[in-house]
Amino acid sequence: MLIWYANIPEETEYFILRNTESWNVLSLFLMVGRFFIPFGLLLLRATKKKPEKLCLLAGWIISMQLLDIYVVVLPELHHSGVHVSILDLLPVVGIGATLAFFYLRVVNKASLFPVRDPRLIESLRILN
Repeated sequence: MLIWYANIPEETEYFILRNTESWNVLSLFLMVGRFFIPFGLLLLRATKKKPEKLCLLAGWIISMQLLDIYVVVLPELHHSGVHVSILDLLPVVGIGATLAFFYLRVVNKASLFPVRDPRLIESLRILN
């Protein structure tokens, strides 16, 4: 917002590029998908009570974050509009595979339950 307030031509080019061609559609979809949809769904109690629905919503929010990064980076490469290719997905798959590899190595060495917690038995009996 400060860039818009200053009205510096070199800096406003960033916003002009993302508000033209097919990038404008993605920008509007991000506004709805990153704020209005999660906000509306998180207002409902049914969404927050069921872990499956909450996990789906978390996945939606993560995918919107990835789309946001896509909209920030790629308009500089494709001025004429959106051009999706397999090379756009490879970094995401590579980072995800690396994180999964290290997570699976660490999770084998650690206990998922607190071993010496005196209230462990009591906490396992609690039902919602």
